[in-house]
Amino acid sequence: MRRWVNQVSRTALLAAIGALAACTSSIPDFTQFKLPTARALMPANVDTYVPPVSTRALKPIGPTDLVDAQGMCPAMAPAPVPAAQQGSESGAGTAAPAPAAPYVPRPVGLDMSECEVISAIGPPQSVNIGADERGSRRVTMIFTGNERAGTYEFVGGRLKALERGPEPPPPPEQPKKKPATAKKRAPKQPAT
Repeated sequence: MRRWVNQVSRTALLAAIGALAACTSSIPDFTQFKLPTARALMPANVDTYVPPVSTRALKPIGPTDLVDAQGMCPAMAPAPVPAAQQGSESGAGTAAPAPAAPYVPRPVGLDMSECEVISAIGPPQSVNIGADERGSRRVTMIFTGNERAGTYEFVGGRLKALERGPEPPPPPEQPKKKPATAKKRAPKQPAT
């Protein structure tokens, strides 16, 4: 008899659980579950993030990656005029110097070369070229007047540090004009 009671109680319990599960919607729907994407785990300004060059292919720094004292890259410098055209008397064969290539605004990241930064930001306002304590090339470029203003420090031709500069000043506010419907009143004459 005891066996029969256990069997009946188990069957009743399973029927109650089945009925309860059919009546409730509290069972999670795992078909709607989504794992977070990498974009959800990145900072909000992910569009300006540039991975370090160490995760990209590192190419050696060459003379075409270094700036001169004026902040110009060799690719931006005007093409030299051949000596045969410099001495021509007619002047008809002289070629005008090529204009500097415009920069393409894009993100800046550590380990970028000097010319990669200039092509992303534009020409610097100040360039200081020297050597560090180990004798490596050390360049400090100062950019002002744009949203990426700051001091950019390069060692061995690669960006190693940057310090954000002052924000550009906000545009001046326009003075508010008085409504055109206001009438000017004549000053009162003193009584004599």
